[in-house]
Amino acid sequence: MKKVLVVGAGFAGLRACKRLAKSKQDLEITLVDRTPYHYDATQLYRVAAGSIAPEKIMFRIEDIISPKIKFIQDEVQLINGDKNTVMLAQHGEISYDYLFNALGFEPETFNTPGADTDGLQISNIENSSRDAKALQDSLAKYAETKDTKYLSILTVGGGFTSIELLGELVHMVPTWAKKYGFRPADLKITCVAPAFLGMFNEKQSTYAKRYLEKKGVNFILGSNVNKVTDDGVYYGQENQFLPAANIFWTAGVKGSDVIAASGYDQHRNRVAVNDDMSLQSYPNQYLIGDVSAVKDPASGRMYPTTAQISIYEASNAVANFENKLAGKKEAPFNYHSLGTVCSLGPHNAVADVAMLGMHVKINGFIAAVIKNVIFKRSSYELSGLKMMLQS
Repeated sequence: MKKVLVVGAGFAGLRACKRLAKSKQDLEITLVDRTPYHYDATQLYRVAAGSIAPEKIMFRIEDIISPKIKFIQDEVQLINGDKNTVMLAQHGEISYDYLFNALGFEPETFNTPGADTDGLQISNIENSSRDAKALQDSLAKYAETKDTKYLSILTVGGGFTSIELLGELVHMVPTWAKKYGFRPADLKITCVAPAFLGMFNEKQSTYAKRYLEKKGVNFILGSNVNKVTDDGVYYGQENQFLPAANIFWTAGVKGSDVIAASGYDQHRNRVAVNDDMSLQSYPNQYLIGDVSAVKDPASGRMYPTTAQISIYEASNAVANFENKLAGKKEAPFNYHSLGTVCSLGPHNAVADVAMLGMHVKINGFIAAVIKNVIFKRSSYELSGLKMMLQS
């Protein structure tokens, strides 16, 4: 019996567990995660904005994995590839014959002073829930003091998380205005970023920017944030100060810090893998999801980390693991993106989706519907109808 260890219960880890549980090989499968629940990381921005309760995107791990899989709630501290062991905070050292590493992502601060201490992060249920409370506390202080300094929100970064968060924030403004007694136009929302939504073409990014501007968002583009404080940011070459009561640091992500701590050859805690998702130095390890770097043969660059590609990577890794045990040939990694959708609130979005062999660009309500369909499909692929209906 082969001891198979899966670390991380995100999209990649759960997909690997689902496939491993169906294997005809004789396996002892263990899943480790620091929390007792899986959450849809693509929806964390909604939790941070306070537009959805955390429970709506949380699913108890033991309810959605096969009974064939043993679950351990613990935090991974270190991976020793030479000894085939993983060090856990509470359970100590556990061994494996094969490892599926799906440890997920953390915020990338680029060593910006104050980003990790004074910036609001969106990387897990805990900090996203704290973000929502921080927003509500600021608005409540305005209601008490009528001091307009509490009516200011700033996001750092022009990528997916920042833009989707902005869409959700502007959607919530009328509700907050009524509850806390201010005019919607009095709430100042600003985004500071070097660029805006670069994964879409100019026409679609312009559509998204204009929509958010009409909803009251002010953009300061072409600038980096140099420092974050508890009451604002310093940005640009002239190091100008911009005050804000709540500052969301959404400037990028990296893989789990366990990667660097364990001595992997990595860049931003992502490790380049073989076509079968294994490592050259450790063929019994498969790295999938946010800790994995997979090269796009067309562009020669690494694919961006998304929930969609994480699921593909996990499926490919398990298929190749089974092929290895059965003495069969490697199954190549053939990834075909279904498309990209960026929400601008619950009723608007920009989408670049694959249809009938071509990419179709869609803006508006239909794009938002497509986003929801993709969300439901991901939930179903991970754990079936129960999770899809709850989400």
